[in-house]
Amino acid sequence: MRRRIVVCSPDQLRRDALAAYLRTVRGFTIIGEVADARRLLALTGSQDPDTAVIDAGFRMDEALTTVRSLRARHPALRLVLVYEHGTVLDQAAMRKSGATAVVPYSPGLHGLSALLRALPAGGEPSSIGKGLTARQRTVLLLVASGYQAGEIARMLNISPGTVGHHKRSVYAKLNATSAAQAITRAARLGLIEWTPSAHHPALAGRGTGRPGRSLLPVLLGASGPTLDAVQMTLIRHGFPMVRELLRAPVAELEWPRLYPGTVIRILVSPTPQQWRLGATLGGFAVLVHDDAVDHLLMEYALSQGVIAIIQSGDVADRLIPVLELAAVGYMAMDPAAGALLAESLWAAAAHPPTPALALTPREHDILRCIERNCTVRQTARALGIAAKTVENAQSHLFRKLGVYNRAAALSKAYALGLLDPESA
Repeated sequence: MRRRIVVCSPDQLRRDALAAYLRTVRGFTIIGEVADARRLLALTGSQDPDTAVIDAGFRMDEALTTVRSLRARHPALRLVLVYEHGTVLDQAAMRKSGATAVVPYSPGLHGLSALLRALPAGGEPSSIGKGLTARQRTVLLLVASGYQAGEIARMLNISPGTVGHHKRSVYAKLNATSAAQAITRAARLGLIEWTPSAHHPALAGRGTGRPGRSLLPVLLGASGPTLDAVQMTLIRHGFPMVRELLRAPVAELEWPRLYPGTVIRILVSPTPQQWRLGATLGGFAVLVHDDAVDHLLMEYALSQGVIAIIQSGDVADRLIPVLELAAVGYMAMDPAAGALLAESLWAAAAHPPTPALALTPREHDILRCIERNCTVRQTARALGIAAKTVENAQSHLFRKLGVYNRAAALSKAYALGLLDPESA
């Protein structure tokens, strides 16, 4: 049985994004998109939807009034209230408004679709998802996305102690003793769902050896027009996605190890920290660049698993075809990047690299400290110099080696014979 959904939001971008994504979910039919309560009440009376998704945005009072009016006129209608920010008083008002479910934007569009699938048939407020309340489910999704308790508390406007209470309740209901165990069991029970894109069967299971497992794009980059364009393109084509904000240490991210399909990184002018996440996520990557790609960036990108490069202005038209090519193992690059790669390969063939570089004694010391996994402060203490001096020397070293981080510097040093791995 298909779920008939109406979307209400005063913000046209959010309204279009919500409707465009929910149209791609199997079993959902979008029967209308409206901007305000008056149109929503009229549409509900004439089209008989079974679910209304209401975006509170920054107009919480108006949204709550809308929920109460709909609940009075249509007792069986499922009312899902989606909000971005809410005070303690707002939380209490939302619970009393008669909404079937209240969910923050933080779990993302895929989390919202999972909640909609789990809603009971009636319109009464109830628990969501096999004994977990809506708040517990939200906390579980945020923990699975790598957020710490303090960050979850700030996002949900509750205390860290309350977050801890919700986590303990989730563990008890799932018979788990740790976050990793709770996430694993929730995934197996379908409480955390990852669904292959029905609109792109060519992308399902590619590179995984597991038919039916989808690609999950993970977006890494600073907020801006290019990242917005990437997100909207993926939404229009029905892709689930994750916007990785790196609020937790890379080593503590649990969800990449739980995802049953293939994770693909989409890097939009990435920072060094976002490049480092690649080692944790693995797989291949697509680089979306605003500025020109030089030889140094090209070499580093290829070493980090980038097999596709496109210009920011081509995202809307070329991102999905590039993903299709990358999913079956092809390299795909815009003409400028392709020409640069060809030039680099010809230059490398004509001028093989010298076996060693001329490093200063200080740079050799820095390199040996990197080999011993010393931090900047530990290196400064060992060499009897200031931490700022270490950072400057390290930057010079990276430029000489043509790398962006410590791991790549170590790898390049071994390849050039600057360090002996046997003596480490």
